[in-house]
Amino acid sequence: MSIGLLNELEQAFDHASKTNHIKGVHLRSNISSVFSAGLDLIDMYERCAQRHRPIIDKFVFATLNRGITAPLHCLKPVACSLDGHAIAAGLLLVLACDYIAMGTRKPFRIGLTELAVGVPLSAKSLEIVRHQLDPQLAHRLIFDANLVSSNDFPIRCERSETPDDLAQKWLKMICKRPLEGFQITKRKWWSNIIKLDSMDNEQEKKEYFNTVTGEDCLQAMKQTLKR
Repeated sequence: MSIGLLNELEQAFDHASKTNHIKGVHLRSNISSVFSAGLDLIDMYERCAQRHRPIIDKFVFATLNRGITAPLHCLKPVACSLDGHAIAAGLLLVLACDYIAMGTRKPFRIGLTELAVGVPLSAKSLEIVRHQLDPQLAHRLIFDANLVSSNDFPIRCERSETPDDLAQKWLKMICKRPLEGFQITKRKWWSNIIKLDSMDNEQEKKEYFNTVTGEDCLQAMKQTLKR
């Protein structure tokens, strides 16, 4: 996920919200084996190694947070078809959708790998995971920071060899209904996370910066990049 892609996600979902003839959004990947592998670790390492806080603050707490939460802010129904690897921020983007259809044609990897290199999850990312997943699964994904097979990922969602078809079917069903009731209920469903938009947590930003620019975290990123 580059800055450009994150900005495009925010703009695309905002456009969908404001455009009357758009009734819903289908989020999918054009690459058959990967939905999203998250942030580019090389890019993240270089940002952290520079130790320039304004750049990191803007990227993580503005650009990244707005990009991965764009589906939950969208006023239209958002369906995701997941048929390839979804890692770190890529998985967060999936979890921010209203409906998830998972592919079964081939297994793929899913996980939150941030803590494996010492990068803490932001409060908003943490809330998305806790909100959408069972507590035991959420805890395992966050703190183990390992990748699991899609076959072993016990998320409550519909599964099919053709997840695109399931996503389209769900969107067609929802789009036949009055929209306003859906919008009000969606805002309530995500209200705890939406509230975080108005909070400027200086302590969180300071902790995050000190952690990701620390020698332990930088070395962990560097070692991962060598593999």
